Amino acid sequence: MTTSEIARTYAKVLFDLASAADAVDAADEGVTAVVTAVRGHIDLRDALADAQVPAEKKREVLREIFGASVAPEVLAIVTLAVERGHIALLGDVARDYREIAESQRGVVVAEITTAIALDESTRATIEKQLTTSLGRPVALRERVDESIVGGIVIKVAGRVLDGSLASQLDSMRATLSATPQGGEA
Repeated sequence: MTTSEIARTYAKVLFDLASAADAVDAADEGVTAVVTAVRGHIDLRDALADAQVPAEKKREVLREIFGASVAPEVLAIVTLAVERGHIALLGDVARDYREIAESQRGVVVAEITTAIALDESTRATIEKQLTTSLGRPVALRERVDESIVGGIVIKVAGRVLDGSLASQLDSMRATLSATPQGGEA
């Protein structure tokens, strides 16, 4: 089983447990909080990843840090992943969990790439327009890529809408290079 399949399996199990407990949103928030904490604290990450630290000690640390703040389903899956040496997969588990939850809710994910970060007003406008045109709720995944120079690239529902300045310049370049040059009389 590949690491992406392992992460997806943890995410599916977490979703099933959270659904049964009617805690899908709480589990989403919880697994994201765990990932943020583990990424933000090198000593914690190293201790949880250390094969020399006994499993019971790792469980105790996880219960102490996250026991009161995350859904029990999250704690169970995180503990299982840590015990099996999969701490590095927690970010992937959180991402996969969110995708599964959004899919079950009928939410369409739109990947938005811009040259600069979107402000709240622009983000809300894009989300509203996509929701209206697709007839389903939309969740935006934003990425900044300065190489597109300006404009926006939207990937949604298997389509790519490329309104980037870089692609427009490439198109003009191709048109100009294919156009016969003047000078013949």
